[in-house]
Amino acid sequence: MSDELMNSTQKELRLYEKLLMIFPGYKGYKEKELVRETDRIVRDGLFRRLRGSLSDLRRFYSLLVSRGGLSEDAKRVESLIYRLDSLAEKTRHAPYGYSPLFHVSKVDEEKLGRMLEYDLQLVDVIASMNTLTKKLLAPDTTPEALHSLITEVEQSINEYEVKLSERDDILTSFTR
Repeated sequence: MSDELMNSTQKELRLYEKLLMIFPGYKGYKEKELVRETDRIVRDGLFRRLRGSLSDLRRFYSLLVSRGGLSEDAKRVESLIYRLDSLAEKTRHAPYGYSPLFHVSKVDEEKLGRMLEYDLQLVDVIASMNTLTKKLLAPDTTPEALHSLITEVEQSINEYEVKLSERDDILTSFTR
């Protein structure tokens, strides 16, 4: 796209946004729409980070299977892979934090803020999980340490699952 066309499009968008903010009722809608779009971007980011942990788990699983077949740890990791993949998809397709303008349900902005707080908590859980899954791939980790790390990854996935469920509960209580 040429710079001239891009500048023209951006100028039109800014004018459109200004018009929306002039008319009563539309300013709040526009602000909430921006929050909704931010929510979508955050969930996409969470999804990509979860996929990083998932990739690490898959590599670790391959190493376990190549070293010793389907050991008890390999079975646990395989189960974690399925759970984490499911959670990643749930995160990616989680409900948006805002209903469209003419939708029956309306947004309680306090709850919307709580939902965003949960999103930040989910980021922290994923960061911890990513650290753990990277440690699984370290070549100098003892079998006992690996067993302990797998347990910590399980706990991290459990924590993520609970937080995601609590986030969804906030969204289902939006209607009034």
